[in-house]
Amino acid sequence: MRTDQLQNFFKKARMYCEKEFPEELQWAKEISPNTFKYLKSKNFLSEYCWVVYVSGFKVEIIKAKFPKLKIAFKDFDLDSLSRMRSINQALKIFNNEIKANCFLKGSKTIYEEGFSNFKKNLKNNGVDYLEKLPGIGPITKFHLAKNIGLIDAEKPDIWLVRVADEYNATVSEIVDFLSKKNLLSRHVVDVILWRYLAENGL
Repeated sequence: MRTDQLQNFFKKARMYCEKEFPEELQWAKEISPNTFKYLKSKNFLSEYCWVVYVSGFKVEIIKAKFPKLKIAFKDFDLDSLSRMRSINQALKIFNNEIKANCFLKGSKTIYEEGFSNFKKNLKNNGVDYLEKLPGIGPITKFHLAKNIGLIDAEKPDIWLVRVADEYNATVSEIVDFLSKKNLLSRHVVDVILWRYLAENGL
């Protein structure tokens, strides 16, 4: 691994994010184990919905539509979602039946389990437990897990894979190095690398 070059690249990416996306960076820094400890159902459902919808689409597209999606999905109120029978309102906002059905079905699964039980089982079983939710897979489970403070981890998506390949290392190795070198959580390192590369490429 070419550590000096990697660190120089990361410094550039960090400076870019601090200038262009300071609120996003601050949000990432505030995620901690306490985020999960005090996690409520509405907050979890918001993150779950976000991860389902943003997968495969540009963040800016989903960000612009997310406030209306929240309304279409009953302000992420679990009881209301359990009684929701139609996804038509959500489709008017973002016309993707698969994503809408995944989120609604997953919400009902959580309702049936009970959020407190779901949260307890998630804590006991770890990140893999998230794959029981429709729309969450082997990569997106890390996206959701880090956003809710379940684990301090990176999402090994295409951008981080490209960086790892560029510096002759694995995704885990580059994030581990940058996290320790810069005294940042793995989650923050992930956000900096992802955001910079999504905007500028490698």
